[in-house]
Amino acid sequence: MFILFIIILLFFIYQHLKKEVPILMYHRIALIPNDRNTVSPLMFEQQLQYLKKHGYTTISLQDLYYHFTNNSPLPSKSILLTFDDGYEDNLINALPLLKKYGMTATVCVISNWIGKENGWEQYKDKPHCRTMDLSQLQEWLKQGMSICAHTANHPFLSKLDNEEILHELINCKSTLEEQLHIPIEFLCYPYGDFDDRVKIMADQVGYKAALGIFKDTHFWERDLLSLKRVVISSRQPLWEFAFKVSSLHMLFIGMRILEYRIKQYRNLLKRQYEKNHIFLKSYKTNRTTKTERKDR
Repeated sequence: MFILFIIILLFFIYQHLKKEVPILMYHRIALIPNDRNTVSPLMFEQQLQYLKKHGYTTISLQDLYYHFTNNSPLPSKSILLTFDDGYEDNLINALPLLKKYGMTATVCVISNWIGKENGWEQYKDKPHCRTMDLSQLQEWLKQGMSICAHTANHPFLSKLDNEEILHELINCKSTLEEQLHIPIEFLCYPYGDFDDRVKIMADQVGYKAALGIFKDTHFWERDLLSLKRVVISSRQPLWEFAFKVSSLHMLFIGMRILEYRIKQYRNLLKRQYEKNHIFLKSYKTNRTTKTERKDR
């Protein structure tokens, strides 16, 4: 009876997992050795080849939104490709490969950093890089790709006050709409960082959905304003990529959510321990002082 229960439970879990559409998160497509966030063009092409060979179809955030809200049908093996920050190499290196394999992707653009050198990253030994300028973003759109907002300045949104959050969300949306002449209806949180305030304001500003990563997302819940994504790094073999795009990709996200929750709990315990340690030390000091006074 117990085994039957486990089988039924696993079946329902699988049915839940396979309904989710994998949303992949990339940054740069370039030859930068030892950079976790930069996938080489060769590796990217191998991944696209895998998707093509195994019958995947790329969709847009608009497609996914209508599927969730209107139950619009999607291809059986749908997948969504996203590129954070709008690097120039997305156009130069990724776009030709996307076109070659008949796929689409969404670039998440920082409105105050269009056509500029990346100023929010610690370069160390890496070569400096630029984001797409306005004409390049227009070319990206012309080739059938999509664009979403990535705030005005790429901050940790949860660390801002309400006025600053609104500025980041409104300024990015209005700037991109004015310069690109398209509606900007979707948002991507920098660093996957957000809180309830950010979600509420994103909705009020007019964003239909928003991309997170795994932080502060919920495994079982589908929230349009905190869509979960799978990070694609330069350090993963093709078999791991295959797992991350399969119907079991949510297990990977679940492990990352669990890892984050455990880290949060450990930090809470550490702070509580430090607080108690300070209290006990202060208490012992006060008792020693009182004893010394009595002895006098």
